[in-house]
Amino acid sequence: MKAFYSLISVSLAMTIAFTACTNNASEKAAEVNKDSTTVSTEAMPVAGGQDLEANKKLVSEFYQALMGDKDSTAIDKYIADNVIQHNPLLQDGKDWLKAGLRPFLNNPNLEKTKVDIKHIVAEGDMVWLMVREVAPNGKVFARLDGFRVANGKITENWLVFQEVPKNSENKNGMF
Repeated sequence: MKAFYSLISVSLAMTIAFTACTNNASEKAAEVNKDSTTVSTEAMPVAGGQDLEANKKLVSEFYQALMGDKDSTAIDKYIADNVIQHNPLLQDGKDWLKAGLRPFLNNPNLEKTKVDIKHIVAEGDMVWLMVREVAPNGKVFARLDGFRVANGKITENWLVFQEVPKNSENKNGMF
């Protein structure tokens, strides 16, 4: 049972750390790897009054402000009060998110950086980001972060991430 609690503790710590961790290594790698994300500049309204480009802009601005700039005010600006989390290690609600991320956003050892968004896709009220992230220990991660947008705010969040292996069985790469 003790091993189980240790595993849960480590998983929670890693999830919170990687939620708030990027560094200049991802910025340097982005300069070396000039992969670009293709984003249409045409506004595409869809059913329910959703504007796909406006939703992509809102989510990418939020992601840069929170994850790259370490700006805690991004939570109030972009997140709905009753945000729903689908990550089992996070609780619902904006207040919990602010309290949970505060130690990481105020950590002077975490440098501001340019978020390396590799892909961004919007459909209906959903926006999905594929992000290349480098943790402070130098490990590279692929994050798939999904957001539901309503009335100009993020109302739901899904997160899946994994470490990018050093060797791959194919030549396609994760991004």
